Amino acid sequence: MKVLAEKWKINPPVLQEMEDAYGLTMLVEDAISDGEDLRSKHFVDEQLDFVDGQALDIVGCVFERCTFGEMDLKRISFVDCVFEKCEWSNVRLASVTFQRVKFVNCRMTGLEFLRGVLMNAAFEGCMMDYISLSETRLDRAVFSHCRMRESLWSEVRMPKIRFESCDTTKAQWMRTPLTGIDLSSCIIEGWTISLFDLRGVKLTSAQVISLSGLLGVEIVD
Repeated sequence: MKVLAEKWKINPPVLQEMEDAYGLTMLVEDAISDGEDLRSKHFVDEQLDFVDGQALDIVGCVFERCTFGEMDLKRISFVDCVFEKCEWSNVRLASVTFQRVKFVNCRMTGLEFLRGVLMNAAFEGCMMDYISLSETRLDRAVFSHCRMRESLWSEVRMPKIRFESCDTTKAQWMRTPLTGIDLSSCIIEGWTISLFDLRGVKLTSAQVISLSGLLGVEIVD
């Protein structure tokens, strides 16, 4: 009896009626100071400068062409949020949670994501070269048509993840098993990965040949 592969889909952001908002940094600082959530705001061409504090929940917000800077918070979560053409390059995020979020055509080059959680997260057409994920959990995450060259994946748990037509050239996988993950539509040249982490990944025959150097074999005609 043939066992069907598990089917799963992402739960998209749930957005309520929003109001246009201005002064992102000031509103974030006020929410932290008052111990309140930042909810149902629509930001366009805003910039979040350095902020610090204990905790912050950002819920049901849309960000268009916004720039995110350094955040030194003990805990921050983005729930039911959409980011379109936003700038996240070289930002360091530690212990951050993203739940039911969507990133569209965002620039995330050099982003560091440490000890975080991504649940029901969709990335579409994002520039993610040199992104670094460490001790992070990805549960129901989809990367579609993203450029992820020289990305680093260290001790990442990925119970449910999909890669669709992504460029993962020279990606480094450290203690991050790829068992059951389908990367057959992706560019995978120049990987650094152990044979243990590589076991069970789904690849095309041409991709297997491109990784033959990891096996210590030479292919001849």
